Amino acid sequence: MDSTWADRDLPVLDAIVKYLDDAAGAKVPELRDIVELTNLEVVEVRKAALALQSDGLIDLRMYAGGPETWDVRGVSGEARRLVGQWPTAEQFVDQVVRGLQAAADEEPDPERRGRLRELAGSAGGMARDVFVDVATAVISRQMGV
Repeated sequence: MDSTWADRDLPVLDAIVKYLDDAAGAKVPELRDIVELTNLEVVEVRKAALALQSDGLIDLRMYAGGPETWDVRGVSGEARRLVGQWPTAEQFVDQVVRGLQAAADEEPDPERRGRLRELAGSAGGMARDVFVDVATAVISRQMGV
């Protein structure tokens, strides 16, 4: 069986998350809206929505009259992480490492530049697991988990 994640499910999830974010609670997307946003056939969007619902990524409401009228009431935090709207701890650490490397590149003082590069190397190297654990704790605390 071929993977459906990259070609079908992820684009549908991404469109749903963007739609819900843009609408800011004013409207929920029907599958017909997602068909328009993704240029996928309604049958493919329906399959993706059912798969995403089965994994707990979306709250899908199904109605009589065909799948194009089904709507999505919400998405999980994991759905937001999968499409990159919310960072995972690993993504956050990677951003910090890139920021430290950029700061080192811009730093005129050789001693400070060396410290920044050392810190970036630690955060991205052997100490990465510690940084990820700390980032996980911070993100979880901010989300009330």
